[in-house]
Amino acid sequence: MRLLPVLALALPLTAACGAAPGADHPARDDIFDAAGPSEFILLTARGELVSADIEPGRVVGPDVSLGVYAADGGRDGQAVRGVAFNQPVSVTATEQAATGIVGAMPLQLSVTRAEAGLRARGLVAGALSDYRLDDRQLTGRIGRCSYELTRTGRTYEGARSCGGQPHRVTVLLPRALSSWNDAALATTLGLLLGA
Repeated sequence: MRLLPVLALALPLTAACGAAPGADHPARDDIFDAAGPSEFILLTARGELVSADIEPGRVVGPDVSLGVYAADGGRDGQAVRGVAFNQPVSVTATEQAATGIVGAMPLQLSVTRAEAGLRARGLVAGALSDYRLDDRQLTGRIGRCSYELTRTGRTYEGARSCGGQPHRVTVLLPRALSSWNDAALATTLGLLLGA
């Protein structure tokens, strides 16, 4: 009968550790099925969750509060300002470049169109970055993290590594991002995915 208390302790510990990477989790399905058309979600196999509501002029979530404004009356692109992951953000994004600061670190990106998507190269919060996004893949290094994701239905799925062993991650990008210029889009992705 001493086995029963041990089993009762083992079940919650097993649940807390999670299933093997790649397994479908009901919580994962619930999260993505409930996502609205303007919701950004990053969910890892380790249970990390980054979410934000993305609309034409703002990005708001538990870890981010950014405004996207016309810079200098709209002639010089868009300004992205606010707070992301407890760091102040002040970035100006023209069609093909973004420059500014995240915390005390520089953000400087050169953004080009490549076939059906875009490519951003430079610095995100002071870290060398080179990433691509198109309708099939989200790949490359963003800040301290590297991504190898392939689109599956509404989401991008695959491996992410942020200095340790790669683990499974799922990213949902909202349609609302399509109204932003390329550099503002690349900046926002850099801030949300590079943390």
